[in-house]
Amino acid sequence: MAAYKDAAVSQALKIRWISVQCYEIALPNGKVIVTDPFIWDGSNLEGKELTEQEKRELKVYKQTGFTVNDFTGADYIIISHAHGDHCNIVGDLWNRFYGRVLVPADAATEVARVYNIPYGAIYPIYPGNTYYFDDFTLKVYPGAHDNRSFREGYFLRPDDPANLTQASEEFNIPTPNMTGPLGYMYVFNFMIETLNNFRIDFSAGRDFEEHVKQLGNDRPNIMLRHRIRNYTPEYYASQMEMMGAQIMMPLHHNNARAKGEDLNEFFDQVNQVLEAHHYAGKAFNPEPYVWYEVCTSIKKL
Repeated sequence: MAAYKDAAVSQALKIRWISVQCYEIALPNGKVIVTDPFIWDGSNLEGKELTEQEKRELKVYKQTGFTVNDFTGADYIIISHAHGDHCNIVGDLWNRFYGRVLVPADAATEVARVYNIPYGAIYPIYPGNTYYFDDFTLKVYPGAHDNRSFREGYFLRPDDPANLTQASEEFNIPTPNMTGPLGYMYVFNFMIETLNNFRIDFSAGRDFEEHVKQLGNDRPNIMLRHRIRNYTPEYYASQMEMMGAQIMMPLHHNNARAKGEDLNEFFDQVNQVLEAHHYAGKAFNPEPYVWYEVCTSIKKL
């Protein structure tokens, strides 16, 4: 009789965080999904007198040590909304891997035009639909952009010409364009279900409680969730409990730099709340560019 095994591991996927809401997700069959593709090293602002907005952008968004050439693939590029900090490298990424670009339908034509991507590579996505790709199923839900500008008392009206350059010029995106206004209006959340029945939920912006209702019984294994700056550890932990996920990883947490927050400390506090509630899941703050293996395992005690 062969010996009993002490452990077994089933790999669900590999994942790494790049910047803002850009995650690279490698599926077991070798296909790669990239969400909200964004990298920016700030080099286009060197040697010029900076505006207050540009100074803030450098503080929050600048990252070094990673380029488009460091991606391992991009068979599917999912863009939750068309703002520059969510898709500034989509053209470069498409030109390298020639994948499908999944984008909110009402912003699809402008994304193709601004980044010069062939229309046939663009896949318009509508909230409320389910898309059955060869490598995964994508369930799409309505989303709503974070309303920080309203909380902090500034916003642009439709007749303001700054709409045509907002969140574009600083990220080296051709202007004029309508990606700023379209990015505020057309936003979706989504859930990826892999061929081995592993679920990853991507939810950014506000109206989290509404999104939980939209998911219904689709309880994800991993939730990628916007770490809005005014969230307390208690509220962020409660969102994980509402979702019922085993692992939570952050989206748009670059913004913590604006207030000098220590996100590792913040996530320790989130996990302390979860432990106090006897919740089995864990919140996890990933190191940039580092691959992590997500798996189901069993081991001998």
